[in-house]
Amino acid sequence: MATASARAVGGKKRVLSPSAKKVRSRNLRYGITFIAPFIVLYLIFVLYPVVQAVQMSFYDWDLLGSTKEFIGLDNYERMLWGVNIAWSMTHMFWVRLGLLVVAVLLLFTPVKSKSITAWRVTGVLALVALAFVLGFHPGENGFWNDPDFWVSLKNTLYFTLISTPIIAGLGLIMALALQGGRRGSRLYQMAFFLPYILPVSVVTLIWSYFLSPNQGLLARMLEPFGVDPISWLANPNTAMTAIIITTVWWTVGFNLVLFAAGLQDVDATLYEAASLDGAGRWRKFVSVTLPGIQHVLLLVMVMQVIASFQVFGQVNIMTGGGPGTKTKVLIQHIYQTGFRDFELGYASAISLFLFALMLVVSVIQMKYLGKDNTK
Repeated sequence: MATASARAVGGKKRVLSPSAKKVRSRNLRYGITFIAPFIVLYLIFVLYPVVQAVQMSFYDWDLLGSTKEFIGLDNYERMLWGVNIAWSMTHMFWVRLGLLVVAVLLLFTPVKSKSITAWRVTGVLALVALAFVLGFHPGENGFWNDPDFWVSLKNTLYFTLISTPIIAGLGLIMALALQGGRRGSRLYQMAFFLPYILPVSVVTLIWSYFLSPNQGLLARMLEPFGVDPISWLANPNTAMTAIIITTVWWTVGFNLVLFAAGLQDVDATLYEAASLDGAGRWRKFVSVTLPGIQHVLLLVMVMQVIASFQVFGQVNIMTGGGPGTKTKVLIQHIYQTGFRDFELGYASAISLFLFALMLVVSVIQMKYLGKDNTK
């Protein structure tokens, strides 16, 4: 009987029989047919808007009028530059020193073990470049072209750096606490997940009422202890904290469910083997649990960082970016620039900057958190 395939001379190339080629071609057509609707929707609603945003970022594009004047890189210069911008060694010194220390630590182990990779070098160079860029600031009588952009970027980064570890870490801790099929664990998971299905308008209204200094429940709870009512959302020192707490309450349940599902996939025999080796709870967590949920951890961190960078609803409803600009974030700045000031071109430039920032951070996370440590 003739075989379905044969090897070419030297065994380097596989030659398919006519029937096998026909089956492969048919399967290819079926595959294309099934994914075609998704591809069409992806091109229309995802890829085309991105391409259009890139085009619009080079124009002075009015939302209401017909003004579409090509201005080149002016929108990016307006966003990232200013008047009398200087560079100094002392500006943001401790932040930049911290970045350089991290860069040195990233190189220390690879240099010692002589296993430097291109990704490691790229990450170190990126940190050094960032430390250099942070040295730029307005000099004497200088100013940024768009100071609101830098304020909103700073607030967005602050929100992301604070909220992401809290939400991810708290979700993991709660999942570990409910691990092992404890009595009522399903009920607790459902209770913690319930806020996540609420729309942002409902969540913010609940917390705005809860934090109200006049009629809020928190003020009444603190009153017996002699604590005066605090205007959480009107105080520049507490407004962002209130938004972070609201976001944690709203979203931590989703991460709890993801981590709980990931913990179920960890082989129980590994814990038994670790116990026989005399490992304690912390050693089991580091050597068994974390490697077992590595991919879930990567998923949670990437999704949470992207969501934090795109924070908008909580800020827009609870504080409107105030008091002053203490809670103004990038998405809100984009929204106001495009739909209040009708500057779609400049809003597109800021959107692309945010997209690039999220992409870089996500790639770094996937590279360092997505390592396969099972080898």
